Amino acid sequence: MTGNKSNGIKINKGNKYLLIALTAVIIALLLGIQYFIQVRNNRAQAFLTADVLIDQVENVLKNNEKKQLTFINSLKEDYVTRAKAISYIFDRNPWIREYVPEINRVAKLINVDEIHIFDEDGVIIGGNIPDYYGYSFDSGEQMAYFKPMLRDKHLTMCQNVTPNTAEEKPMMYAICWNDRGNEMVQVGIEPLRLLDELRANEITEVIAGMPSYDGIEIVVADRNTQEIQASSTGEMIGDLLPEEVNAENIGIDRIEHFDLKRDKGGRALCAASVYNNFIIAIMQSKDALNDNIPLSMGITFVYLLIAAVVLYNVFRNLTAHILEEQQNANTDPMTGFYNRRAYETALEEYKKAPPGERFIYVSMDLNGLKQVNDREGHDEGDRLIHIVGTCMKRCFGNYGRLYRIGGDEFVALIFDDTSHVQKVKKDFERTLEEEAVKNNMTISVSCGFVALSEFPDKSIDEIAKIADERMYESKEEYYKTHDRRRG
Repeated sequence: MTGNKSNGIKINKGNKYLLIALTAVIIALLLGIQYFIQVRNNRAQAFLTADVLIDQVENVLKNNEKKQLTFINSLKEDYVTRAKAISYIFDRNPWIREYVPEINRVAKLINVDEIHIFDEDGVIIGGNIPDYYGYSFDSGEQMAYFKPMLRDKHLTMCQNVTPNTAEEKPMMYAICWNDRGNEMVQVGIEPLRLLDELRANEITEVIAGMPSYDGIEIVVADRNTQEIQASSTGEMIGDLLPEEVNAENIGIDRIEHFDLKRDKGGRALCAASVYNNFIIAIMQSKDALNDNIPLSMGITFVYLLIAAVVLYNVFRNLTAHILEEQQNANTDPMTGFYNRRAYETALEEYKKAPPGERFIYVSMDLNGLKQVNDREGHDEGDRLIHIVGTCMKRCFGNYGRLYRIGGDEFVALIFDDTSHVQKVKKDFERTLEEEAVKNNMTISVSCGFVALSEFPDKSIDEIAKIADERMYESKEEYYKTHDRRRG
């Protein structure tokens, strides 16, 4: 470094690259931590969503079952009432029982599809379908349902939708005894509205009516076979649930969570619960579950990059400020040379590591500074110091370091051949003369040059002492020549 004061302080290039690398590592580490946390949060949120969906599916199934049961019970009461109404008509008009067309008129009036008249033994003896005459409660499982009627003549019964014995046609039958207790009247109705309701309440329809979510599939499987019977997307119907998602692993009245490898590739999170004869499962693709991570990490990366740039600038400015303070602590403010503190530090370094044979120590002292200060004032004295410093910079600055170690004392530590330094010395003397003429003032500097090559065995302190002695000799010669008082 020359004596010139630095115009700006920059971070060392090696340290700059190290700082960039460290920043990159920190950003990568933070992004990795964010990825890990977001995957865990997505997993937890996925299972929470799945648990809520399972509760919703179970509640829908329960509500549908209640609704269906209420509807069926109301129908049964209605159909029994119709059977009683027809029995009342037959008791008041016995002749109608003998004519099928009249029975059909009654059936149309009461809005039923079939009318059957049973005797006390449970045998069909009349009605609007003669083909059924002779069938009895012993004719099949469907008709055997009504055998309790033979034991209690106050009893009324209505059967759920069941395929009838003769045609396997879905029907609902209601039956009652007449007032005299000598025959039973049965009505049969094809419950189209009920069948539609039942179809709407089938598990497939229930699941299809559930809200859909991207990447989430609601499936319902048979509890025993694990065959999927319903799917919110329709894609998995007929497939089997993964082997580990079974009733034994799930248990009763609880929700189990699974991390699955899917046959079609990829992985999925699954939450499953057992409900009646079904396994309700919520399947969520991990790819879809985590598809928000790249965008989130991209945004985070941008924020971290901006933060890194801001912190880098803050760090650079802070470092520059610290380095500038350090430089100011080692710099003479008037000349921009290093000060005595920096000079002593340099000598300590050279004591530990000698500077080499091309080292030259120059001790310099400004002549007549005290007289200028006394005669013309300190401002003029400062101007003289500044002019001399400029000359020193011009002649010695490119070869080493310049120090102002006192008011009028200077040192130059030069690294060059002795032969070249002699030329530099002459240039310095000529430069001083030119500045003296230019500024119309007397300018003189006493110098003591010592090359380490002259005294290879001497220490840096001894070299400095010899240079001071030569400088004082030069100063004595100056005052003798100009007949001035020593300053």
